[in-house]
Amino acid sequence: MPNPKAKVLSLDRVEMDKLYEKQLDHHFGINKMTCNSESLSMTFVRIKPGHKARAHFHLNSELGQYIIKGRGKYHFYPGVEGEEETYDIYPGCFIYVPKGCIHVIENTGDEDIESIAAYGEANTGQATLKIYTESPIE
Repeated sequence: MPNPKAKVLSLDRVEMDKLYEKQLDHHFGINKMTCNSESLSMTFVRIKPGHKARAHFHLNSELGQYIIKGRGKYHFYPGVEGEEETYDIYPGCFIYVPKGCIHVIENTGDEDIESIAAYGEANTGQATLKIYTESPIE
């Protein structure tokens, strides 16, 4: 089995993924395409004030996220109809989202949210089998 090569990639050299979540800025720095990673994807995520992700879940992957900058809300819908858990998020928060848990990150502050998100899937974000549960946000 070939020995994988270590890599260092600068954010300014990683293109924004324009297909994954159009109202958010995702830069997949670690995945199959950028590093030949076998089981990990990592993205830098930027969310402008007043913006949020569409409600969705990942069928193929857990999600771990760390908030670097900004404030907002993380909404979870764990599967019981009408049940919602909402948490304030701020710099220093770690977030864990299990496979299949519907979730939304929302910027309620006055500055960008910046975070790192990691998936246990080595391809693009779509390889996590992201399934939206609401219509696109205009």
